[in-house]
Amino acid sequence: MKNDGLVDFSMWIKSNGLNSIVPVDVETLKKLSVLDLSKQKLRELPVSIGSLENLTVLKISGNRLKKLPSSICKLKNLRNLQCENNLLEELPEDFGLLDSLLVLNLNGNHLRELPKSFYKLTKLTRLTIATNLLQEIDDEFKNLDKLLYLSLDTNDIKQLPDVFGKMKALYYLDLSYNKLTTLPNSISQIDELETLLLEGNRISNLPSLESHDMLIKLNLNNNELWELDFDLSKLEDLQILTLDNNQLQSLPNSICELKKLRHLSITGNLLTDLPEHIGELENLIELDVEDNLLHTFPPSFTKLSKLKILYIDGNNGIQKPDIKSLEYCDVE
Repeated sequence: MKNDGLVDFSMWIKSNGLNSIVPVDVETLKKLSVLDLSKQKLRELPVSIGSLENLTVLKISGNRLKKLPSSICKLKNLRNLQCENNLLEELPEDFGLLDSLLVLNLNGNHLRELPKSFYKLTKLTRLTIATNLLQEIDDEFKNLDKLLYLSLDTNDIKQLPDVFGKMKALYYLDLSYNKLTTLPNSISQIDELETLLLEGNRISNLPSLESHDMLIKLNLNNNELWELDFDLSKLEDLQILTLDNNQLQSLPNSICELKKLRHLSITGNLLTDLPEHIGELENLIELDVEDNLLHTFPPSFTKLSKLKILYIDGNNGIQKPDIKSLEYCDVE
């Protein structure tokens, strides 16, 4: 009988005490488009969930799921799957059959790898797989060229293949807290990138980032950078730049051409001085240069007419500058 699966699902709802949040009527279930089972302490989902053929949104975050039933792959109309903060160790082999998916959240699980079929999810626009145990990404990842938002942070990825060349519309990319030592050259081909987060890796040199003239936020904290070997001035829309806890001994003069820069943080490096023309950063609001080797500011520093917040502690006796706009300085 066609409705047997729906009857089984209705019985599962009742047996798990979920009838206060999920309908049990079979005809209603047949038409159900949104199902929210978040934070219900569920350890498994029934096979019968595959009978909800009109489901477009499924929220199962914050449970105790170690695996998903293979029948979930029958949900051909599913467009949004929220499955973060579970205990998933693997995905069903046929996961790629969910080819209507636009949004997929797998953050906070125990995934070590993705099934081959995963790379058939070519309609995905938003993918988050942060805080898992992924060690590598397959070359077929390049098929996901509709992505606008991608988060792979806090995994164990040591190297990324050149998969970004066709992701022209990707505007948000988070690769923080992996084990990357280099970046693939194809990152420079992402035309519309606005946010690039690389914190907590082992990167010692960068491919040219000069092509990212739409970049607004760049985070390179906690890497192994000795220098910035690209023309920073090309990042003409950059507003937030953080370079904390690297090995930088100087900043390139080109940084002074970033007219839209509002927040600059370089704490915990080896800077002995700042660029001569740093006063040309006319929109700089906050500057953090704590824990460096600075003993004085260049004369142009007093031209930072919008600077409100300044952190300079932990240097070589550097003094608070006389800037009228300054509202807070951690050294008096």
